[in-house]
Amino acid sequence: MNVDYFVLLLLWIIFPFILYKMVPRNRLREAIVTFLFFQMLTWLFSIGLSYTNTLESPIRLFKYATKLNFTMEYLVFPALAVGFQLKFPNHSNYPRRLLHYLLWVGIIVSFIYLIGKFTDIMDVNNNHLIMSFFNFIIELWLSRQYVLWIINKNNNKSDQII
Repeated sequence: MNVDYFVLLLLWIIFPFILYKMVPRNRLREAIVTFLFFQMLTWLFSIGLSYTNTLESPIRLFKYATKLNFTMEYLVFPALAVGFQLKFPNHSNYPRRLLHYLLWVGIIVSFIYLIGKFTDIMDVNNNHLIMSFFNFIIELWLSRQYVLWIINKNNNKSDQII
């Protein structure tokens, strides 16, 4: 087995385990909404980037189906977005919340850099990292706004029932 496929297998073992341990039962719905919405966002952004040859993934699952890296777009990035959402400092001041965004985007970009540096799963260059930085800030912000909208919508419905 190629080392890159072994890394992909490890990602499929490690990230579901992290999600299982990280998500408390009372916030499971919030985590699912975040995971699914972020999947949708990463698929949309990555399809555009991969078909313009900006984002390349030489080693990937489903090689003939898509140019996207299924593991990263379907599992890794949405799992990191769940961590961002669950650890978000809701009642903190603006600089603290901005630092939270920068920390989690830094984690994601560092992960991309390490995967690109030591494996052939993704081709990474400096332009790609800079574009990914701004891309993930936008995606995390959109995901956060969507989750807050869903939570507030459900809270208002539960108020009407009582």
